[in-house]
Amino acid sequence: MKKLLPAIFVLSAFLSDAQITITSSNMPSLGDSARVSLPNILSLLDASNTDYQTTGSNYFWDFTNMNTNEQTVRQFIAPPGLFSFYFFPPRFGEKVLDSVPLPAIPVGSLTLVIKDVHNFYKKNSTTSYNNVGTGMMVSGIPLGATAQAGDEDELYKFPLNYGDRDSTTFSFATPTTTLIPFKYKKHGYRITEVDGWGYVSTPYGTEPCIRVVSTQYATDSIIITNPPFSLPFPNVVRTYQWLTLGEKVPYFEVNGSMFGSTFTPTEVRYRDKARSFVGIKENENQQLAVAIYPNPAVNELNFVVAKSKELNIEIYSASGQSVIKKSISNTEVMNKHSIDISKLAQGLYSGSLSDGETVQNFKFIKQ
Repeated sequence: MKKLLPAIFVLSAFLSDAQITITSSNMPSLGDSARVSLPNILSLLDASNTDYQTTGSNYFWDFTNMNTNEQTVRQFIAPPGLFSFYFFPPRFGEKVLDSVPLPAIPVGSLTLVIKDVHNFYKKNSTTSYNNVGTGMMVSGIPLGATAQAGDEDELYKFPLNYGDRDSTTFSFATPTTTLIPFKYKKHGYRITEVDGWGYVSTPYGTEPCIRVVSTQYATDSIIITNPPFSLPFPNVVRTYQWLTLGEKVPYFEVNGSMFGSTFTPTEVRYRDKARSFVGIKENENQQLAVAIYPNPAVNELNFVVAKSKELNIEIYSASGQSVIKKSISNTEVMNKHSIDISKLAQGLYSGSLSDGETVQNFKFIKQ
């Protein structure tokens, strides 16, 4: 214990003058990229890590004991392809989802399929960093859900300092046209608060930071014109972010869903360097399941799989215990499979789908 005292004393000296201010220059721009690691959510529960929900002034958050075997690169690019019709410069974006798990919904001669989802951003001079809309391929058609009447989602207002709190409304929608028999709409509001400052430590390093909590209260709607059909669903999400001066993206962040006053984490990621992982690979370009739905789920979890071979599914509780194991034999005729989850307790679960060469990880919430 005595050997730790000098380190604690030095750290305290650093913390005494660690308040920083985040401005537009600390946000991503067109052409920026950043590698991030995606640790297991169970790492958040490790007793050696700081409780991610605690905060305050002159605070030290320690997340150095994070268990990860996956990385990705966030790339901020010009609007690709026909997305540039909706989001022209100086707007830029990043891909956030390969596909959206949806039940089979017929739309005339088409089946509703949503892929290649991008978020698009704009630096509003030096005053704010805005989400200006979402681009997606809907049943093969490129669509942009753009801000209606300029009602953009202001992710951050600058300068960003400890104690700041603000709210913003937003409204996005795809075009209304008889040529496209469906429409996507999203509207709601966001509350953002800077509720802490100090230092944050991860396997990547230690940096002065501010802690930002942002909660989005939204309703997403899919509207089909013929036959008339509307599928609205609430979407309340929260993110805890630790922002630093030099990394452009959050140094550490926890994303998840809100159910009433209960927050359930669904993703953890932090800025990192390239690392090597040993074992079965997770290939982002080879999705074993093209859809896993619904999420949240009540009685059944459905898998629409792409490979004509035997696959193994395993589901784990939040404590890491294996609760369901099942093998499925997929053919070109039978490519949809269901797992009975009705006996599982409510909460967050993780799982894996493997063919012995590739593993696809997933998460879902049991209601």
